[in-house]
Amino acid sequence: MPGFFDCLRENDAVIISGHRGGPVPGYPENALETFAHTVSEVPALLEVDVQKSADGVLVLMHDDTLARTTDGEGEVRGMTFERLRELFLVDNDGTLTQFRIPTLAETLSWSEGRAMLALDRKAETTYEDLVDAVRTQNAFGRVVFATYSLEDAALVYRLAPEAMIVTPIEKLEDLTTLREAGVDLFHILSWGGTEVPNPDFYAALADEGVESAFAPLGWWTGSWDSRIRMLGDDTLYRRITQGVQLVATDRVREVAAVLPGVARAKACVTP
Repeated sequence: MPGFFDCLRENDAVIISGHRGGPVPGYPENALETFAHTVSEVPALLEVDVQKSADGVLVLMHDDTLARTTDGEGEVRGMTFERLRELFLVDNDGTLTQFRIPTLAETLSWSEGRAMLALDRKAETTYEDLVDAVRTQNAFGRVVFATYSLEDAALVYRLAPEAMIVTPIEKLEDLTTLREAGVDLFHILSWGGTEVPNPDFYAALADEGVESAFAPLGWWTGSWDSRIRMLGDDTLYRRITQGVQLVATDRVREVAAVLPGVARAKACVTP
């Protein structure tokens, strides 16, 4: 996986990350059927959210509670996997589907030969949980671990030196902090947030061999995805994603259609 991102940087290419798997009407977030639908249309990396059931099974679910995305109620961590499996997923328009909550193990198995994944830890799930699940299926070559601090990035690297890790890098000195923690920067992808793109900083990181991500994602009014959708000019994505290797969005298809670097990413995929 680190070599894939190096290839993107060296070839001025970009991969689209489908936030919560790329849901659209009829296809709910964090569902295997949605993942298959997304990658049938766009060569995307799929960001998924991982929680733990009451009996310790790792499942895909963003919210701590079930009401928004399923026909159930209560907390994810308060239900056994058997009970969670009885529920049906609801899409973002509130329409009930016939799709069930998948496990992380099922998702990792499905992804082999089909897609790359970004794992976002939620609730009481630990990085140890995620690393163990990925190691069990020897899936490090198709997984990115999302972290939210340099300390967590260093922890994941200690647990799995072969892992690809995305973490917030706010200044070049943060790279020194990671190096001093024993982290090989070859395994780091800089998370640039959702608000202000910074192409000069992305270029400085590239000089250090570190790739960058930016996230226009979000359905709230102020997100880049929402603003560009309201303006009706998807070519604006080209301006706000200059210099990055990964673009995380809720508008996977629209972004992929206007970024030339998406086509160049095919050269970086190993059969």
